[in-house]
Amino acid sequence: MRKYLALIGALCSSILVSAQVHARDEPRHHNVFENEFVRILDAHLGPKDTTLYHLHNTPSVFIIFTNTNVGSQLKGGQPQKGANVNGMISYDSLSTPRIHRVWNEDTNWFHVMDVELTSKLQKGNTPVLQNPSLQLLFNEQQVNGYSAEVKPGSILQLPASTAGYLIVSKGKSVIDYSVNEKRHHRIMNAAHYIWVEAGNSFSIGTKDSKPANFIILQLK
Repeated sequence: MRKYLALIGALCSSILVSAQVHARDEPRHHNVFENEFVRILDAHLGPKDTTLYHLHNTPSVFIIFTNTNVGSQLKGGQPQKGANVNGMISYDSLSTPRIHRVWNEDTNWFHVMDVELTSKLQKGNTPVLQNPSLQLLFNEQQVNGYSAEVKPGSILQLPASTAGYLIVSKGKSVIDYSVNEKRHHRIMNAAHYIWVEAGNSFSIGTKDSKPANFIILQLK
């Protein structure tokens, strides 16, 4: 009887999960980039607005770009409130799928980026990057995450990656960057990103008088 009840419970849970709107299909989550390694969902929520209940079930890196008071509620759970702080970065394996909704309790917009890690779990061991401009935030099966500060007059160089890099700007800056020594010039704002293909070296410097700050995801 216990096995039968457990089977029924698992089946009901599976049906519930499959019936939900996936995060990538929730109207306020904008799928701005996708390849075999990452899916970037750039989410914007206006004051007093609420998302649909939606499903997160893919390992993800969440990056906050605003100081905003928000509320959230798990499906069948109690509402919770909290402050989201600009610059917060977190990794979530989402081994237990999360079905929730989020609302904006503030007077300013809420902006968060959900970087879903869509590759298969990597069995190999990707070395952690060693550079004084990098701070290791997490070392997970599919990704290493770093906070990077590029000071004026300095160049941050990254070796060729086996799976690619995602470079996400924390704020506004003017940069020069090179991919396999091909130079580019760009004005970056918060949440602007650069994808660097596997096998390509990468370097970046700032043209500003103050440091440029980035999140670097080293895919595996």
